[in-house]
Amino acid sequence: MKLFVQEPVVQDTDTNTSIPSWPVKELLFDMRYFVVISILFLTGCASTGNLPPSGTQFSLDSCPPFLNCVSSTSTMGLYSVAPIRLAEPLSQSSWELIKAVAIELPGASLNSARFGYADITCRSDLLGFPDYLELLVASDKQHLNVRSQSLIGFYDLGVNRRRVELLRSRLVERGIAIN
Repeated sequence: MKLFVQEPVVQDTDTNTSIPSWPVKELLFDMRYFVVISILFLTGCASTGNLPPSGTQFSLDSCPPFLNCVSSTSTMGLYSVAPIRLAEPLSQSSWELIKAVAIELPGASLNSARFGYADITCRSDLLGFPDYLELLVASDKQHLNVRSQSLIGFYDLGVNRRRVELLRSRLVERGIAIN
């Protein structure tokens, strides 16, 4: 019975030395799968792309085909969350309150904001994974569209939906939004 298996070797004719013959083709084949899976794992779309430099006359991006996103503009039930109904039409003072409440969410930091649109990153407590939260006032100024998506992973364990509902409940508590 052999306890050790000797690796196949190839004789290098230039240096007259023996080198191990590794299964290079299999290794490269496995690396391709690793790279593809890594790219899929790390790309989750971020916040809405191609934002105009000003105004709110655009819409939030849709959710990717992973279970790591919720959006009030989504038509698919898995990703859909109701927009936040504002108690009164959006004003500068109510917008400042909305941003302040959003930044009070756990792990939240403001990336960019302008009247009617905010891009916020929320980091998880344990490992600091980034999630993106976007707020965009609807054209009627009576509703706040929201989109929350995990940057990493295919499934968010319901974190994004809970974040949006926490934001909604805190805005209702402050009298900014209504149920």
